[in-house]
Amino acid sequence: MRPRTSNRRQTVLEHARRLSGAGLLALPFLAAAGPWAWITNQGTHDVSVVDVGAAKLVGTVKVGKAPAGIAVSAVAGKAFVTNPGEHTVSVIDLQRRDVVDTFAAGQGAVGIAVSPDGRRVFVADWFGGRLLTFDGQTHKAIGSVAVGAVPAGVSVTPDGRRVLVAVRDDNRVLVLDAATLRELARVPVGEHPFAVEVSPDGRWALALNVLSDDVSVIDLATLAVRATLKVGRAPYGVAYSNDGARAFVTNQQGRSVSVIDLASMAVSATWPAPEYPEGIATTAEGRVVVISWMDDLVQVLDAASGQRRAQVSTGGNPRSFGRFIQP
Repeated sequence: MRPRTSNRRQTVLEHARRLSGAGLLALPFLAAAGPWAWITNQGTHDVSVVDVGAAKLVGTVKVGKAPAGIAVSAVAGKAFVTNPGEHTVSVIDLQRRDVVDTFAAGQGAVGIAVSPDGRRVFVADWFGGRLLTFDGQTHKAIGSVAVGAVPAGVSVTPDGRRVLVAVRDDNRVLVLDAATLRELARVPVGEHPFAVEVSPDGRWALALNVLSDDVSVIDLATLAVRATLKVGRAPYGVAYSNDGARAFVTNQQGRSVSVIDLASMAVSATWPAPEYPEGIATTAEGRVVVISWMDDLVQVLDAASGQRRAQVSTGGNPRSFGRFIQP
């Protein structure tokens, strides 16, 4: 939603085009180690496929205009990509690495999540103020509910029973019944929550508040805020460690990643990151994958120490807002 251009970016893209002509982008997944990161590039209207284990670009898929959000579902065998520039969602077949469908999604699809069984897709309609639901197989619309002013991030609990929506301009997280979209709770959080993500054990949900520079830790048993933790400037993306004991938060304007210890409810470390870090994910191999919107790259960090292990160039203005790792 903030496309930019630069001479350096044009150089990177020209290099990528030359590599594509040489056959790099046609490499099959069988030749790669994985896991794979599917990275939405808002400036070049495509998705970069990066083999995290091998630290290399293995594919590029053209999608809709200005892609931002993404939800990779290994169960469904698909990646769902929101295109806020044209109010659609692109569906990528993970095996074919190709778009197999595109469907309309409100007035500005941004955040997106898939139920654990792959049967439901939930989309936050940024301008429409609604949460939209689609069938994960047919991609047909099956539900819609008003949630408030400027919904952004979406997350589903591990049992698939509840869906959470960060309603940015209302400074709250809405908790809904995933099957009926009935409202279960309104949880006040900090200023302008953008992302919300449920922990692997379903105990916590973290809401990232971009204006108050903090994280609201929501107890999903009581549906109340358990703690508010100061992080870096403009927190944007969040991911959890494999054991669920820590959370990693990107700070867009802080050029950093905050590490949160969930047992002590405290920030235990702050790691340097590339310029304007946005999307973030973890892998089973103990890596943290950080997307840099300004530097057009993916950085792979060691999950224990924060040390940089690899770096891979992407398309223009990468974001990957959501779950973007394919095991």
